[in-house]
Amino acid sequence: MTIIGSITDTAIKKNMKVYKIARRVYDKVKFGKDSAKDRAYFEKRLKKMRRSAEKFLDLSNKPDKNVILITVDCLRDDHLSYNGYSRQTTPFLDEIGGYRASLIPASPWTYPAVASLLTGFYPHNHGAVLDGEDRKFDLSKLRPLKSNILTLSEILALFGYATYFNSGIDLAMLSVRRRFHEQKLNSLTDAEVILNDLKAWIRKQKGNFFAHIHLKDPHEPTMPPKEFYNYFGEVKKLPKIEYWGDFQKPENQKGREFEEFKENKVLLYDNTLRYVDYALEQFYAFLEDQGLMDNTILIITADHGEEFWDHAELEAKYFYDIRGYAGIGHGHSVFNELIQIPLIMTGPGVPKKEEKDKFVSGVDIVPTLFDLLGIQHNIFFDGTNMFNASKKRLILSENTVHGHEKKALIYGELKFIYSGGDKVAWLFNLKKDPQEQNPIVDEELSKIFIRNLEKLTSPKLLYWGVQ
Repeated sequence: MTIIGSITDTAIKKNMKVYKIARRVYDKVKFGKDSAKDRAYFEKRLKKMRRSAEKFLDLSNKPDKNVILITVDCLRDDHLSYNGYSRQTTPFLDEIGGYRASLIPASPWTYPAVASLLTGFYPHNHGAVLDGEDRKFDLSKLRPLKSNILTLSEILALFGYATYFNSGIDLAMLSVRRRFHEQKLNSLTDAEVILNDLKAWIRKQKGNFFAHIHLKDPHEPTMPPKEFYNYFGEVKKLPKIEYWGDFQKPENQKGREFEEFKENKVLLYDNTLRYVDYALEQFYAFLEDQGLMDNTILIITADHGEEFWDHAELEAKYFYDIRGYAGIGHGHSVFNELIQIPLIMTGPGVPKKEEKDKFVSGVDIVPTLFDLLGIQHNIFFDGTNMFNASKKRLILSENTVHGHEKKALIYGELKFIYSGGDKVAWLFNLKKDPQEQNPIVDEELSKIFIRNLEKLTSPKLLYWGVQ
């Protein structure tokens, strides 16, 4: 999810070179000029929060492992080759050791999802959400991350860690702005640019560090380097193939031209995933060459997935979209093409285990890392240690955009989608109907899920005492 649509018109988007230049200017004007102020604010906040944080954290026992969190925007779990996808999109990720499972993001779009990854709290608790009834995307309705919520980067900074953030998407940075020592925004840049900047930063570090990078590549406009643009086959030069052509609205989603566009759009996405996998392989080789993998926990995941008209018919028929769109992009629904993403973790203390039949949550990242790092605390996270989590527990995804609020509640093989505004209360058996094409209407079972949803989304009292 990006905010550039509100500051550039269609004419600029037609010329990608002009568009990239416009983005770089935007980044510098909007964020770059304030980087020194942001760092000063962060360091002042650290000093202020230390006394109150000591009530919840044992700061006397410093961790000694580095942490690198890599999120890839719009990364669908079912398009990775280790999950049986038809194209070999991720040969490097297929082979990397450690722990892997399917992760349910706390939200199907970037702003709240990234905040949950870095706090261990669901959006209704951490506060970085989009306000409003119809959820039309509007910058003025973005609420900031609550000041009394500490992020992973801030907590590790209290232990003396250097912290770094670099993103190819503005909303990823906005959700946690001023919560790192160093933050950079590099919109529309290839993965290697951001990864190379991280390499340069790592080389300068003399102590432990935490780095989070957010790679934009699969997000629209989808523009992999020319060496990968046609990797699995030639992508036809169709109008606006980097975006969604003229097939956002249901009335246009039919016929030969639509099917041709859809086929090429998915091909372009897969070619881009192959590039991202290549870039990650080069970065991993750097970590090994530097001798860092023996002392570094590496997490590779996403903020959310991406829809390629998977549920366009159901969405057009049953769900209100303020734009009149159906079946494309992200943020608008809680079907699994948007909320089932990969989770790969490797490093010291991480079990070598693949759990294909288990869902973990985006809010599990922080509490799991705390246990791996030996951080003693009494924080009541929404998440838990994913390695010990039950296969049958309630996992939430919430705060959609572009229409009425939709929530998903997953319990083992059962999934519940609820939208009061759309009058939808659907159940899915994910084992029998993994593509979620056959919603079940069961009033009694829905009542049970609604009660659990109300309980899970009730506000949590957070006594950080940091303002």
